[in-house]
Amino acid sequence: MEVSGYRLEGERIILMIEGGGELSLETRQVLSIQKSGAPRSDPGRDQTLGLPPTSGGGEPATEPNPPSPEPARMTSRPLTVGAPSDPATGEVLRRSEIEGLAAGIARKYAVEERLVLAVIEVESRFDARAVSPRGAIGLMQLMPETAARFAIGNPYDPSENIDGGVRYLKELLDRYSGQKRLALAAYNAGEEAVERWSGIPPFRETILYVDRVLRALRR
Repeated sequence: MEVSGYRLEGERIILMIEGGGELSLETRQVLSIQKSGAPRSDPGRDQTLGLPPTSGGGEPATEPNPPSPEPARMTSRPLTVGAPSDPATGEVLRRSEIEGLAAGIARKYAVEERLVLAVIEVESRFDARAVSPRGAIGLMQLMPETAARFAIGNPYDPSENIDGGVRYLKELLDRYSGQKRLALAAYNAGEEAVERWSGIPPFRETILYVDRVLRALRR
């Protein structure tokens, strides 16, 4: 289906149809949203679009207007969904292999393994090829500047991507004295936004992102 855009409303995603009109669907009914001309995903892969969370508490009744422009990092909306693969060989990696890789890297940097896995689940649904509308790449959705900051040569490579993402997460946890909510808010919206608002910034996406990662962590 050709769509000109989409937006989230609670537990539903509203698709804007080319030529006019809208279609309302439950988010679980949407497998993926792809840019025009992007390669189609494997239809047999049991994956769900890595949309921002659509339920959970914490959203203010009246949300302050965010500063303009919004932080560059803000989004975890992969446009491509498919099986993670090794970029060098093209071999499909099972989720269990990704989990084992992530656990080893988490231990290397003394970051809670379950937290790293929760971030990967929410950021990309374990899709190493995921790319967000704002250019975040791979399993932990690294922005190009973040990848450069941590000397990540190939952000599509699962090992490199997770290594950079975990180092960034570790840096944020240290910066905020182990406070997961603040570290996750900064991972989503940027440290500048957390400093500006002296806590989790009042951005709907960030509030819901933090809630969704913490719910995944508790499972």
